[in-house]
Amino acid sequence: MTLSYHIAASSSVSALIYYATRSLALTAASFIAGIFIDLDHILDVVREHGGNITIKDFFKICHNARFDRIILVCHGWEWLFIGTALAWYTSWNHWILGALIGVTHHMVLDSIHNSSNLRSYSLIYRWRNNFHFDTIFTKLTKIKYNSQ
Repeated sequence: MTLSYHIAASSSVSALIYYATRSLALTAASFIAGIFIDLDHILDVVREHGGNITIKDFFKICHNARFDRIILVCHGWEWLFIGTALAWYTSWNHWILGALIGVTHHMVLDSIHNSSNLRSYSLIYRWRNNFHFDTIFTKLTKIKYNSQ
C-alpha cells in the first residue's frame, strides 16, 4: 500500500480510537505506529540498492517492487503476539496498546493489498524462503515484472 493510504487508514482508525476512548496516548501511538512501521523498508532499499538514492527513487523502488530479497524486519505477525503479551504485562498501557493497534491494522491492510498469501508477513516464513521476494510476494512479483 502507498504512504497516502496508510496515512488515511491510520487517521481513520485513530479517529475512531479517540472517539471511543478520548485517550490521546492510545490515539497518537496507533497513528504513529500505523505509518512508521514502514521505516523498515529503508533497510531493505539500502541493502538492495545502496544508500545513494533519492526519496523519489526510494518510493519508486518500493512501488514497483524492485527487490530480489526482502526482510521487512518490522512486518511480522510474530510481533503482534509479542506486542499483545507486552500490552497485557503492562496492564494495557495506552502507548503500547495503541502501537499494537497501529501495527495490526497496517499489517492487515498490507496483507490484503500486497499478498495472496497470509504467510508473506511472517518473519519465519520469509526466513524459511531465504527472504526471496518473488517466492514470498507472488502478487507483487506481477507488478514488478509488468513495470519493467
